[in-house]
Amino acid sequence: MVCRSLKQNIYNMIQQKYFLAPGLLSVILAGLLVATVPPAAQAQSGSDIPSVTGAWAIQNARIIQEPGQVIERGTVVVRDGVIESVGRNVSIPWDAAIIEGDSLTVVAGFIDALSNAGIPEPKRPDNLPPVPDRSNPTPERAGIQPQVDVRDHLDPSDKSVDAYRKLGFTAAHVVPHGGMLPGTGAVALLHNESMRFGGPTDLFLEFEGARGVYPGTPMAIMAKVRQLYRESERRRAVEELYTDNPTGLTRPPQDPVHEAFFPVTRHEQAVLVFTDNALEIHRSIDLQHTLGFRMKLAGLSGGFDAVPVLRDAGVPLAVTLALPEKADWMKEIKDDSLATMLETFEMDPDLRTATFRDIEAERRNLEIRQLHSRQQYVGMPALFEREGLTFAFTTYGMKTEEVMPNLRAMIHSGLSADAALAALTVHAATFVGVGATQGRVAEGYMANLTLVKGELFSEDMKVVRVFVDGTPVNYEKQ
Repeated sequence: MVCRSLKQNIYNMIQQKYFLAPGLLSVILAGLLVATVPPAAQAQSGSDIPSVTGAWAIQNARIIQEPGQVIERGTVVVRDGVIESVGRNVSIPWDAAIIEGDSLTVVAGFIDALSNAGIPEPKRPDNLPPVPDRSNPTPERAGIQPQVDVRDHLDPSDKSVDAYRKLGFTAAHVVPHGGMLPGTGAVALLHNESMRFGGPTDLFLEFEGARGVYPGTPMAIMAKVRQLYRESERRRAVEELYTDNPTGLTRPPQDPVHEAFFPVTRHEQAVLVFTDNALEIHRSIDLQHTLGFRMKLAGLSGGFDAVPVLRDAGVPLAVTLALPEKADWMKEIKDDSLATMLETFEMDPDLRTATFRDIEAERRNLEIRQLHSRQQYVGMPALFEREGLTFAFTTYGMKTEEVMPNLRAMIHSGLSADAALAALTVHAATFVGVGATQGRVAEGYMANLTLVKGELFSEDMKVVRVFVDGTPVNYEKQ
């Protein structure tokens, strides 16, 4: 109010006494406005301080617009949630709050391809009541709730939202908690106030059997999916016949479980399958071939044994950042020493000890075998990169504190930093269906940005600030 009154008084004085040209008048007023903008608007110092302006300029920063496309010293201008301009010689608007980026690298905000971020996990009772017929339980008891919309469960206050932001994530493809068919996912912004962004995305499926009832095994889950899909096709055909000409026809019964499959049977919606081993990858692809639905695969643990199958399938992929837990003896040895062991000692699959005096050789051979086994998981993203498989990254089922150490281990095992960044940005955006608005630092894209100090993905890297839909959150002093 004070600023507005001061502006109006000066305007009246100039108009009445000095009759300045309109252009010069605008310059003077612009200068006065800048002078009266509170310090918080010029450089926000904390996430709890509301910004006075919707415009921000990050100047003199290293900008990675996308993997392989770098501006060593440039400026990014953000206005009202959108990247307004980016480049080496960008004019900074007069009303923009300025962030000095001399020591910063700016990348597109990371996107989690599959996550439970912002979705509080419901409490599950230890003792479930018995059901009259374990071969035909209610859908809820069987973990079959495809009609559930994850957007109804978003909670911006959940502590996981801030935990992911501190890692550099600004958006996530989130799915409900539950059993084999817990519901439909959506892309959510990791925002303090509202996480809602896009409409429903994929129908989520995982090989999690129901407790004590059908379907409780992987083969039962596959049979149930086939039954649900075929029945949904039949019900959709009946529904369409009734809609075209209902005269003389009984209205078809309504069933939310099967109706949730209608978009899948029309190929309007994909089934996103989380797989935990190579066998589940083969089972998922078999289901897709049998039924013909659109599919995406996530998790892919053990996918090093399924590279030809994944290449032939040609479906979108999201690789888990989770790794098998180290054996107790590995935890006591530094990673560099473990790598030296792998290079120095060879595993003998046919080793047999004749006497107890050879037990040391047997122990060492077992340790090398364990190291080789774990290394297959750590090196899988690098293998996918070499084989030309495009993939995003998912943190589904992980603890946030494991994400960056595991990613660094994968890079140390041969994954390029560019491929790692692509899996968290451009490829993740494409995987979840937001490639036109997220995943790049480019004009017209959503202002989802991650600002870091230190080399990207190094142990010294620190996320100092993120922008979520143009709203800055500052972590520099934490």
